[in-house]
Amino acid sequence: MRNINFEDTPEDIVNKPSHYHKNEIDVNGYLEKHFPLEGSYTVAEGFYIGNVIKYTSRYKSKGGLQDLEKAEFNLKKLIELEEKSDESRGLG
Repeated sequence: MRNINFEDTPEDIVNKPSHYHKNEIDVNGYLEKHFPLEGSYTVAEGFYIGNVIKYTSRYKSKGGLQDLEKAEFNLKKLIELEEKSDESRGLG
């Protein structure tokens, strides 16, 4: 598979796989920018959010339906965390 950013260079499947860099969008870079260490999200929330974005952004070129199911699983885990958070604040 060819690297989408460098036509004459083989793809770096470990450090820069093409399925994380579609249409000039770097999924890892996006997550680092929008979920910095000092943010208001817990590690678990950031993990689930990142996985939802990762799996939905690559499903057509990598895992198909299985990646959508993985995204759904991670979204449900994020919803569970939010429900627990609401309950502990007396909101749910």
